Amino acid sequence: MAQVNLRVRDERLALIDRGAAIRGVTRTEFVLQASEAAALEALNERPVIVLDDEAYDDFLAALDAPDKPSARLRELAARRPPWER
Repeated sequence: MAQVNLRVRDERLALIDRGAAIRGVTRTEFVLQASEAAALEALNERPVIVLDDEAYDDFLAALDAPDKPSARLRELAARRPPWER
């Protein structure tokens, strides 16, 4: 088990203590619960996609393969830019 030390202004500590009291938990438990919730929220903002070896190879191949331009893209590329008209 590790120990974590924090420097906290009196106002913030009082707020934390009030929140802990309302929840009926210790200051430590309150801070840990809030920290864990914030960590999970941050991690969920950046989901991890797990692929097996075959799917990963397919993914890399798709990234390396040149995409075929659509008819719309070819049409746009053939137009003269407005500043050249």
